[in-house]
Amino acid sequence: MAKQRPVQHLEITTLVHATEDHIKVVHAVSNLFPEHIEMPPYDEVKFTGVFGESIAMLKWVLKNRRPATETFNKVITGLNSIDLHQVQESLGDRIDENKNMYLRVDKQKAATSVIKLDSRDSIRVKARMLVPHKADPVKLMYDHIQELTQDA
Repeated sequence: MAKQRPVQHLEITTLVHATEDHIKVVHAVSNLFPEHIEMPPYDEVKFTGVFGESIAMLKWVLKNRRPATETFNKVITGLNSIDLHQVQESLGDRIDENKNMYLRVDKQKAATSVIKLDSRDSIRVKARMLVPHKADPVKLMYDHIQELTQDA
């Protein structure tokens, strides 16, 4: 596993629609965390959708670098080679001006312990990166992902 810890803060967010089982959605998210990392409690915000349906937004936050980076690493190393290539090729689009990197993971696949990119009804992973002054965040993350996948 990579020695550097480029993720200083990690947020995992998903929606639970009225037709979904709340417990199953929490279980799907729990599959993104390494076994040795304690899953933090989540914040829940409930709201009503356009058609009057109940929707809950669940958000987990990892504020410390070690668990944030290790959870991010599990997501990255869990991707298949096609998804991993897609992430590497689109890093410039995935990293914003505040040095946050975004991924969207398939919620249904995560429930079966499979980590796959998806943009529809997904789990959003937002990694706030720790980037040295004047360093290129895209290159930093590209190198980190390369190091992770070479170790695998």
